[in-house]
Amino acid sequence: MDNAREQFEEIYNRTKETIYRYITAKCFSLDDIDDIFQMTYAELYSVLCRRSEPLPDEDAFVMTLAKRKLAKYYSAVRRLKERFVSYSDVPAEDVPDDISVEDLVIDRQTVADIRRLIQKRPLAAQKAMFMYYRRGMSIAETAQALGMSEASVKAHIYKTLSAIKRRCKKEETI
Repeated sequence: MDNAREQFEEIYNRTKETIYRYITAKCFSLDDIDDIFQMTYAELYSVLCRRSEPLPDEDAFVMTLAKRKLAKYYSAVRRLKERFVSYSDVPAEDVPDDISVEDLVIDRQTVADIRRLIQKRPLAAQKAMFMYYRRGMSIAETAQALGMSEASVKAHIYKTLSAIKRRCKKEETI
């Protein structure tokens, strides 16, 4: 078991960025990325615990697992389902005294509105925003992972940011 854990950690540290980028590029929804990533590595650990001999090509094996998890996750039934992320309320005791509950609700609503705005953008724009802002990837890395030009990635990001700015300015005038 200890050998499996050590082997897992070594494989995970070596492959995690490549697999995360691959899954991000192939997902139909940003909300699915972390789930598929975790399922891939949970399966890898399970396999390593059952095997007595080392995997012949570890990197290729993990990529195959990721491909299979993506295919399984996006079965025909799954593709037809609409995914929705709910926001839970913050317990009152977690709200600092110097912040009004009204401001907190407005801030959460603004975040939810911006999230919905981003979800209405083309999938390529959603992925570019996710990789650039959430994963901290450069424009070049994002372009390579998504298989598009840097100019396209920049255009997706700038158009999405412009839409967000327009939405926020509209809020200010109300």
